[in-house]
Formats: sequence, structure tokens, C-alpha cells
Amino acid sequence: MQVRARLKNFRMSAKKARLVADLVRGKKTDQAAEQLRFRQGKACNSLLGLMDSAVANAWHNFGLDRDNLYIEKVKIDAAPAMKRWRPRAHGRTYPILKRSCHMEIILNEVEEGKGRRKVEKKQGKTLTYKELKKMSDQAEKILSKQKGKKDKEKVKEKQEKIEKKGDSGGGMISKIFRRKSI
Repeated sequence: MQVRARLKNFRMSAKKARLVADLVRGKKTDQAAEQLRFRQGKACNSLLGLMDSAVANAWHNFGLDRDNLYIEKVKIDAAPAMKRWRPRAHGRTYPILKRSCHMEIILNEVEEGKGRRKVEKKQGKTLTYKELKKMSDQAEKILSKQKGKKDKEKVKEKQEKIEKKGDSGGGMISKIFRRKSI
């Protein structure tokens, strides 16, 4: 079972990234991870992350065990280069190409079927717009009923407080009319 992961537009030239890819091609995933962890370089970190992503895909989607996987293929292709310009003598310009690459890693099983776990695929039904709208309207009705109950409870609590104080509940207006006139 082949499992793949891709990284697009990585900001490094394909030639430099291929040097690192040659180290791990054909190795088991745990050996490749050790090689990449203890080696310095920008391509090592990104290739290690890409390999971890492919292993996670294998485990989650197909139930494959990490110990039973090896790197079958590592493809590194050139991606579009950013073009910049450097001023030179006599008003000329010199092009600078900031190269990038696409990385793809393909994992395969060492022994077919060994170490697999059962993966349950969810039978998800896709909903139409009308069904989604109906569900959201029902949810809004329920929330508004709950909010209405809470508001009624708050009003009752305020009325009870006012009754306990013995205040008429005039609030600001009663304060204004209690003032002495000039």
C-alpha cells in the first residue's frame, strides 16, 4: 500500500534538497528519521516533517504501523523561481533567481499486511443547503427559547430585590426629582 505526502513551493533549490533526499531513499522510516534528525540543514527539517506527515497519513487513513514502512520514493522537482534584480555597472541589471522546489515522499510496506489495525471509515452523508438551513433555524429557535427563559429569570430576580428594599423602583427619575431646586 503506497502512502504519499507532498510539500509544495519549498524555498530551496531542488539541487540542494536532492542531496538530502539521496540519504534517506530506500531506508526504513525510523532509520531515515534518525538520519534527518542529526543532520543540519533546512532541507533535513522539512523532509523530516514531510516524512512524519506521510507516516501519520498511513496510520490514520490505512491503519499501517510505522515500523513496517520504508521510503520507496522521494521526488524533488523544481518549482517556479522568484525573479529579483541586482544593479550592476553602467546601468545594467543582473538577474537573481530565488529557486524553490516541490517535495513528494512515497512510503510503502516492508511486509504486506503486517501490523495493520482496523480502520473504520465514517459513512458521512453530505447535506444540502436546505437541510443545513433547516437545522440552523431549529438551533436558533432552541437558543432563543433558552435565552427568553434566562431573561425572565433575571427580571424576576430584579423585582424581588426591589420588593425587599422597599424602593418604588424609580431609579434615576426619582433621584432627579429629589434634588433641591435653586
